[in-house]
Amino acid sequence: MNRVCLLCERTSVNENLYCQEDYCPAELSPTVLDYGEWIGDIEIVKVVSVLRSAVLYEATHQKNKVFLKVAQPGQPHTDRLKREATFLRDIASKPHPNLPKLLPPYASTTIDNDCYGRGMVGGQLMYFYLFEFSEGDTLRDILRKHPQLWVNHVGWLMISLSRTITYLHEQGLYHYAVMPDAILVDFDDEPEVPRIILFDLGVTADQQRLGVHWTKEFVLPAYTAPELLSGIRPNPATDVYGLGLTLYEMLVGEPVFTYSLVNDEDVYRAIERNRSVGMNRVDVQTVAKIAVQAVRPDPNQRQKNPDNFTQQLLAFFGEIPTPKPSRWPSQETIFIIMGGLLVVAFLILLAYTASEFIF
Repeated sequence: MNRVCLLCERTSVNENLYCQEDYCPAELSPTVLDYGEWIGDIEIVKVVSVLRSAVLYEATHQKNKVFLKVAQPGQPHTDRLKREATFLRDIASKPHPNLPKLLPPYASTTIDNDCYGRGMVGGQLMYFYLFEFSEGDTLRDILRKHPQLWVNHVGWLMISLSRTITYLHEQGLYHYAVMPDAILVDFDDEPEVPRIILFDLGVTADQQRLGVHWTKEFVLPAYTAPELLSGIRPNPATDVYGLGLTLYEMLVGEPVFTYSLVNDEDVYRAIERNRSVGMNRVDVQTVAKIAVQAVRPDPNQRQKNPDNFTQQLLAFFGEIPTPKPSRWPSQETIFIIMGGLLVVAFLILLAYTASEFIF
């Protein structure tokens, strides 16, 4: 196991991390599992994303590739992961294409009986859940390689993301922690279109329980809406702010509020004073205006809700292109053809054997 600082991203392989920077307190250096370590019968392959509330891993379970999401230490993070797993279990019969597809945490159970699991690692009790593996990288990793994506990719990705947040709102839940670190992205081959999985559902609480469940620890300070710093006031426009930050960042090629190697409190002050990086995309002014409106400090000046944000993007980009049909038959069709060939072969063999017997 390693220790990874969530502020300066330093890693210590001996589980001790003593940072010389005074803005890196020890409690922001959680334990992160390494390649080859195990939780029960789940083997770690690699770390995918380290969030303040959880860590996402690629792993293997019963010889199958899976994603493993483990809550960070602390009751708020454990409770949040349980709420998230319970919600994913409840929608499992009609899963959303951009949300994780939950898997049983143990070999001998079902998601109806156990939607999350727990296990001991190095004397530490860890809560986790599993979901189906899919190819892709986090949006954060993609932006590290290509800070400014092609504008059509930006638009199609944001339409998918905002529709997913709209879906959560329709289920009565708020997110309040939208950021590139919480999104997996893969690109179709033809046409090249981004497909997303929103693998972190933020606070995952309804309007009545937001005040109980919300904590600033769930999200990086730079992605915290200003109204959350002064007290919870349930508002769909708060998630519009998170969408706007992500869109804005992809347009300008850097986070709206600088946070790398910056004290949390300094980041919060920058948000409260609206010290954002300037919008410099004169080539796509319509899209830039959508992003600028979405990150306004006053929620009443933003788009009313994520669906309104989506409609503005659709007016510029149009619908997301659908994948072209594969030239190859589906796996099911291949199995049917193979089965048919085996039956034909068997009948031919049977006829040949019968003719030999007759003669």
